[in-house]
Formats: sequence, structure tokens, C-alpha cells
Amino acid sequence: MTDARNHDPSQGPPPEERLAAYVACLAATKDRRAVREVVEREVLLCLIRTNSDRINEYPLLETQQRSIIEILAARGAVDPLHEHIRKLVAEFVAQLGLYAKPGGADSGQLRIGLVNTETLLLKCVQGVVYTTALCTDNFIETLVRAYGEEALGPSDAITESTELDEQFWRKHFAHFVVGLVDEAYDAIMGQEAFSLTKERSLLVIRYPFDALLERLCRTPKPLDKTRVQTLFEFETRDFASRKARKLVHDILLGMAVRPGYPFAQGDIDFISQIVCIDPAAKEMERMQTLLLSGGMPGADGEAAEAPPAEVNAEQVQFLRDQVLGMACSVAITLNLLREDFLRALDGFSPKETAIVRRTLGDFSLPCLGKALQSLLEFQFVTLLRRRAGEDMGKIHIRTRKERRTSVAAVETLFDSGLTRIRRNKLWQQDPGRANMLLFRPQTATELESLLHLLQIEPQLAREIGALWTDASFRVEFALYISLDLLARSTTNLNQRLAELLARFGITRL
Repeated sequence: MTDARNHDPSQGPPPEERLAAYVACLAATKDRRAVREVVEREVLLCLIRTNSDRINEYPLLETQQRSIIEILAARGAVDPLHEHIRKLVAEFVAQLGLYAKPGGADSGQLRIGLVNTETLLLKCVQGVVYTTALCTDNFIETLVRAYGEEALGPSDAITESTELDEQFWRKHFAHFVVGLVDEAYDAIMGQEAFSLTKERSLLVIRYPFDALLERLCRTPKPLDKTRVQTLFEFETRDFASRKARKLVHDILLGMAVRPGYPFAQGDIDFISQIVCIDPAAKEMERMQTLLLSGGMPGADGEAAEAPPAEVNAEQVQFLRDQVLGMACSVAITLNLLREDFLRALDGFSPKETAIVRRTLGDFSLPCLGKALQSLLEFQFVTLLRRRAGEDMGKIHIRTRKERRTSVAAVETLFDSGLTRIRRNKLWQQDPGRANMLLFRPQTATELESLLHLLQIEPQLAREIGALWTDASFRVEFALYISLDLLARSTTNLNQRLAELLARFGITRL
């Protein structure tokens, strides 16, 4: 989990000390005659380090600090949204140049401009901090839910030694996905949990995915939520936060149609919720409401109060600028995390990678739970492809999925009109698990047709539909070996087949 301090924006050195640190940094880069990009990067690094006590949830681990800096100052530059941040940094450097000139420090207006730009940049940093913390915390909680608390040790070791980039995900996959699948395959073969049958000119090996999932069966105690997770979930319950999130959502939708602000439609909900963790979003909504309404309604029918003098369009715009900068950094970070996650997948087909991308979504706990299952499934198929080697052209791998639900859940439907005849038409026993039933229909269309044929009452149909939607899957991997194709490449089919099966750990028929 993220190791961070809960900072207060009022902490840290006073403005005069901060500005002096920036000026000194700028002077040092000029002494080295650094190019513009280096100057901007160094000043941004100085700003982050100088204000670390003012950034909420700023991490303690150096690897995590470097990750935040790299996302904001270097790696994020490939994203079109980064241009917004780059312009802020360039403006800040230009203002510092004027401030450093003789008499510049005496200009109150210039000082205010610098502090305001500093605030906008800190909001960009805050967006990266919140997004990296939430996504990694959710990922680690997903691992603990699947593997138990013993997952924390290896994950913490990776977090302490590896920056949040492609290698971070690659090391986690190697331990929690590749390693588990290798162990599960060896166990399946050792326990002879597979089946071997001949279907016409095909030799079929079937592997039950449940044999792998059984290795995940844990009963861990509920993991305490981190501060960022708690704040994020609070946004869905707090009325003021919901109002602010609606406003931020509308702002980002409007910005998304403009050049330079390509916010993905599917990410705007997540971005809005992250942004609203910061007080600036709620303050923006409050002050904009005051400004547009002409003040708060008076009590007992009295005349409305006039808005405070400090509530003006300029102040509201400054808050909107803070929100927009933070939204840009959240979107940049989310995009980078997704791309790093996907690049870390080795041996997956383009179709499998595309499925993981869709499943991964916004790194929420439900999405990550589904993504982990997909990773385990695809890694098992990857293992089979690797063992097939040069003979993959003679082999076809299929993954069969059947929806299933618990016997207990189906039993509750008898109170709504389910009968044993209807149950037997809709479900069959799961051969691998006595407490589970398999849906006989394979698609939603087939289910709808069967419900109509059985004249299922509307209420019962809705309850069955809910079970269908929430159903887990029984997964089976089938390896089809073409004996005809294999025979064309050898004069001794039995020996050739024995060699091929040995690669899959089958030494006797």
C-alpha cells in the first residue's frame, strides 16, 4: 500500500523562501547554460521538492517520489494533455526570470502571479499523486483479496525497489500471474486433473481452470482502506462532493471537444471523482453558485444575501484553472498507467491484450478483479502456446466459458415461482463443484427464448436475469491436436505424438 504522509497545504516554507529557492534553481541552470527543456524540468523538480510538505499524500518512498516526478516532468510529455502543464511551467519560468531581475521582488503583482502559477502547478502534482496512489492501492487490494495477506510482502518489496513504470507491473505479473500459472499447471499434471480424449482425427487435452482458481481460495481479513481510497469512496456519498463532481464532469465534457484537451469520454467520471478529492473543486462549485445566484438565499423569506466581495469571476476562473490542471494530470497519469500495464504483458495475442485493456478500465476494484482473472486465463493459454512451440500450427486452443451460479442462490427462486422442472431446464449440475449450477443457455438471447418458452413470470424472469448478469464462469481450456497434420510431418506418428505430449507433461496415455 502507498506509504505517505497526510499533508496540510498550509505547511511548508513561507512564500518568500519558496520563491528564493526557485530563483536560485533558475540561476544555477543559467550558469550551466542549460537548454529550455532542462531549465523547465529543473525548476519543476525544485517546485515539487520545495512543496512536498504541502502536497497531500505525497509518498515517503524515493521510488514513488521519482515516479511522480518522471510522470509529470518527462514520461507524460507524450500525452497531448501535457501541453497544458508545459505551458504552465514555461509561464512560471518566465515569471521567475522577471522576478529575479533588479527590483522584481518588489513587485507585488508579479509576486501574486508567481504564487498563483505555483498553485496551479501544485494542483497538477496533486493529481498525479492521487491517481498513482489510488490505482496502486486498488491493485494491491485486489492481490490481497485473491492471494491473502501473504501477497503484501512480495508486493511491498517490488514497490520499494521499482518505480511505477512498466517494470513495476512486469515484476508483479511475474510473481503473481506467471509464477502461479506455472505452479498450477504442474499441480494439474501431477494430480492428473486433466482429461485426454480422441475425437475423430483430433486428440483433445482438457484442463479445468478451477484447478488453478482453487489455489487462489483465501479468506483474508478485510484490508483497511488507505486514506486515498477512503476519500475517493466518500465522494460518492457526500452531497457537496456530488454537486462538485457534476460541475467538474460538465466542464471536462465541454473541454473534450476543444483541440488540445482530448479527455476520453469513458474516463471523465473517474477523473472528476479524483479531482473532487481536492478542496478546490468543492470551493469552485460553492463560489460559482454564489456568483451566479447573486448570493445565498436569506432565511425565513428574507432578501438574498449579496455575494461576499471576494467572490468574483476572476476568483472562480482561478479555481476552474486549478481543477483543469489537476484533471489534465489525472488523465495523463491514468493513460500512462494503462499503457505500462499493457506493455508488461508478455506473449499475449493482440486480441487478448485488447480484452485486458477493456477490462482494466479505470483501475477500480471490480475492474482489477476481472482483469486479474483475464490475466490468469490468458497466461494459461500463453503457457500452452509456449509448450507447443514449433508445432503450434498443428494445434488449436479453445477456451470454453459457461456461466454458473450457486445452488443456494437458485434455491431462493423457489419462493418466486421456480419449480424443479423449470430449474432443470435452466441449469445443470457443475461437474467440478457440487455447490454450483451451470446455466444451460449459452447466450443472453438463448436465455430470453428459454424464459419465454417456459412462460416464466416477469418477476421471476428479472431475478433469473440478475443471476445471469452476476454469474461467475466455469472455464475450461481445450487443446486440439490434429493427428492428420502431425502425421504429415513424420514417418512414426506414435513417436512424434509421444514427443509432443511430453512437452505438455503427459508421459503415458
